[in-house]
Amino acid sequence: MKPGAIPFAGTIFRWAYRSWLRSRIDTYTRGLHAIEAQRENDFHAERLLHRAISTTRSKLQSL
Repeated sequence: MKPGAIPFAGTIFRWAYRSWLRSRIDTYTRGLHAIEAQRENDFHAERLLHRAISTTRSKLQSL
């Protein structure tokens, strides 16, 4: 075996491992952004529903 073969293989492994970790971070970040957007949409929908309930109750009480 050549003396320089092991460090080169270690360097390639480290580079590949770092690339894989970066891709995992990107995937997790995209997931968090999707969850954040969904929460924002849910909050908006909840606000609309509360407003609809409020106006409906007001109309019902006015009868």
